[in-house]
Amino acid sequence: MIHSLQVDVAVVVDHAAMAEATYNHFQALLGTTIDREFSLDLDFLVTHAEDLPELDTPFTEDEVWDVVKRLPHGKAPGLDGFTAEFLQSCWHTIKADFMLAFNKFHTMSGCGFQGLNQALIILLPKRSDAAALGDYRLISLIHNFPKLATKVLARLTPRLGTLVDLNQCAFIQKRCIHDNFMLVQQTARLLHMLKEPRVMLKLDIARAFDSVSWALLFELLHKVGFGPRFRELVAILLSTASTWVMINGEPGPPAWHRQGLRQGDPLPRCCSCCSSTRSTSCWLRPRSLGC
Repeated sequence: MIHSLQVDVAVVVDHAAMAEATYNHFQALLGTTIDREFSLDLDFLVTHAEDLPELDTPFTEDEVWDVVKRLPHGKAPGLDGFTAEFLQSCWHTIKADFMLAFNKFHTMSGCGFQGLNQALIILLPKRSDAAALGDYRLISLIHNFPKLATKVLARLTPRLGTLVDLNQCAFIQKRCIHDNFMLVQQTARLLHMLKEPRVMLKLDIARAFDSVSWALLFELLHKVGFGPRFRELVAILLSTASTWVMINGEPGPPAWHRQGLRQGDPLPRCCSCCSSTRSTSCWLRPRSLGC
């Protein structure tokens, strides 16, 4: 139970006031488009486009079933209330309906898709004296169909090793995020050994998922070589997304997304790691590829 929330300097205890405060917070975070103050010269930075025709092919039943059977057990259900155990046990009964929905999605018949692309946010306290929204960890419970859709679209995963530069270690198979920690350690030791003064700068990209610009993301996907069908499917998933924040078991009003990438989806995680990489250290390398 959340008995009170600190909003700026005030503390609200009424349920309606807490629901309004959480809605305003996430509406400003995800539901408001921020104008871009600058742009990147992608013609200069991206020197090679990949050929990715396999990402535009229709979804097959075997491909969808492979995703369903690998869903982890014991996870909290989303808005539809269905768990991975249900989908796996009853797949022979429900697969026709799911494949019909996947075919509609692939042909970009997105009418009514916003009804499936919903998520609940659960607030879990990071500390015993949690007061403001920043003191809570967000757990996103996503409707099963967009979760499956993003997992199927993550068919690009085998290509990430060539699409994403070597200095991006997270989320890429056969790479270890600890390599970056070791690099920082060795760099710090080297700087201590030098006689000349040196400065080591640490940049903390806070809330990177929430602030990704869709315009820049699609410019980058197009420039790197992703086809129009794949980009349109990603656009449907992003533009139809909405989120309800649960306060003491009751959902507040929906916040419709206008920027950022929803945490918990495998495809946005791939796009996020590549876009954040390209906007920082990845651009410093002569060969810059990203998803």
